Amino acid sequence: MDIFNNREIAIGFWLLAISAYALLSPKMVEVRSSFKHLLSAFFVKQIMSVLGLMVAYMMFVVYFLFEMDLWNTEQIKNTIFWSISVGFMSLFKIESIKKDKSFFKNSVLDNLKLLTILQFVLGVYTFPVWIEIILVPVFMLIGAMTAIAETDRKYHQVKILLEYFLSIFGIILIVYSLYMLTTNFSEFGNENTAYDFFIPPLLTLFYLPFVFFMLVYSTYEQVFIRLQFSIKNNLYRNLAKIYSIILFNFRMSLLDRWAYHVARINVESHDDLVESFRHMLKVRKAESNPMDVPADLGWSPSLAKEFLLCEGLSTGSYNKLFEENWFASSPMVEFSDGVIPDNIAYYVEGSEDAAKLLKLKVNVNDAARTRQACEKLESMAEVLTTSSLGRSLSEEMKIAISCCDPYAEEIEGKTVVLEVENWPSNKFNGFVLKFMISSI
Repeated sequence: MDIFNNREIAIGFWLLAISAYALLSPKMVEVRSSFKHLLSAFFVKQIMSVLGLMVAYMMFVVYFLFEMDLWNTEQIKNTIFWSISVGFMSLFKIESIKKDKSFFKNSVLDNLKLLTILQFVLGVYTFPVWIEIILVPVFMLIGAMTAIAETDRKYHQVKILLEYFLSIFGIILIVYSLYMLTTNFSEFGNENTAYDFFIPPLLTLFYLPFVFFMLVYSTYEQVFIRLQFSIKNNLYRNLAKIYSIILFNFRMSLLDRWAYHVARINVESHDDLVESFRHMLKVRKAESNPMDVPADLGWSPSLAKEFLLCEGLSTGSYNKLFEENWFASSPMVEFSDGVIPDNIAYYVEGSEDAAKLLKLKVNVNDAARTRQACEKLESMAEVLTTSSLGRSLSEEMKIAISCCDPYAEEIEGKTVVLEVENWPSNKFNGFVLKFMISSI
């Protein structure tokens, strides 16, 4: 088998052509200047140190696999490609990995999916090189057009057409690969192909501990930087670092919550510092074993946070805001088109032991989308009312939401309110809708 298949040769051809044009064309002076600045920003001590650690770690992994007869020198190309496309790029996605609680599980499961096997088979059999050279720019163009089409609903028909084209080509590629598999199985059924299939997943699995180490390191680094502003006393700040490593170790979410809590209090003594850790561990224990809250007092905070989880409104942790006020909120989720889309968020407010206010907030940034915004709020309010009160939204409230009219009612000792707040100076006559259920 050749070192590079036709598809890789075609990609390399276009990369060389584009690079030559960028280097030689007088029209590309600004591009070359920007590229130089990018390289200078890349070759800094911090990035090169992390990259060096990654290379050293992967050299150890490759040596281990080689000693286990799971790697050979013919896998150098695959290893280099994997290092650039997966290993190196993962380091730039540490923050998104931190937010994805299923990253490590999915990284393992993705290598076991049937789709992964199918993609590998499709990559073994390629078209003649001249066809691949034509296909590469075509599919780059289609990919760019698809990305643009997804940004605006008015391009929906174009998006559908592009997806049909990609589906048809996918079917052609599958049929071609099956034909080659039956007529030229020798290219697929050999030892090198087996290595080609197993090496990338193996490298990924062995790489996950390094990603986890970098995740832990970057989280502690960020927290320790924030402590410089939260804790002024050097002694208490250094003790805070030591205590956090001992108490939180690999529990990154708890470490982050503690750092935000410390930023809102004054740590002026060792007792204050110890209390901050005691408070966070107490909150964690309460969340693990939520207590029943009497209906007249409100809702269990841990349950209230998840009332709209199935609707994509997941709140963060329920934390102390100031004095006896506790708070949790979801990110603002966009649900419309336009330059400034409308968005919705969910808030839970109350005390340490009970959530007393559940609030949906819709920012309508363009009055022309009022109907769509009202429909969104009504569907979310229906779910929230059912989850918190065990009953459907009243007809009167539905009418109020559809007409954007302020309204209030009492239901089983709870107050259900719709507030409308206009923005007088807004160019598009935007406004805010607030739907609230409270036991206050």
